[in-house]
Amino acid sequence: MKFKFCSDGDCPLWALAALHALGSLPATIFRTLLQHVVEEQPDDGIMEILKDTNLSSREESARAAAVLRWTLKQAQRCGCSGVQLARDLLVLGVPRAHAAALADAADSGRAAHEAQARTHRFMVNKLTDISATPGPEGTVDTVTLSLQSDDVFTGAQCTTDVIVDKSQVCALLQELRTAKLKMDEIDIE
Repeated sequence: MKFKFCSDGDCPLWALAALHALGSLPATIFRTLLQHVVEEQPDDGIMEILKDTNLSSREESARAAAVLRWTLKQAQRCGCSGVQLARDLLVLGVPRAHAAALADAADSGRAAHEAQARTHRFMVNKLTDISATPGPEGTVDTVTLSLQSDDVFTGAQCTTDVIVDKSQVCALLQELRTAKLKMDEIDIE
């Protein structure tokens, strides 16, 4: 399925599993945990919040915080409204109270996120080359895309490797071509 908060794509399996695990929490504990994460308090407090639950281990606590942060950031980055986020989360099987709490948190943080995006614009490095090789050993049907770019400020050559499912390579390359054409149009103007 396609979800707005996932850039109109599928929800990653790790996030789906973590959201499902959080679904077992009582609503009051979930809201307390969410508030702790939104207020960016130290992660040590998360273990204290989850101490009497089945998510009390350090790994489970870290996973819970990570999926909450990821979900909120994704909703803001993708311009996903709270209403749409709640709908998407309900389709994924997240309890209604949890989905509503996440939607409220996403809506309340949206103004700050948009203000930061306006004041801290970013520069896009110039993409100079793309190459593809088979994915790492142990993966199935993946390709490693190596993206070479020139750093805008230093001029240094930078290489970023991205592992992509083979079924998505053509769509990704088409999107990169479209993005390059748009960037070239901006350069001309």
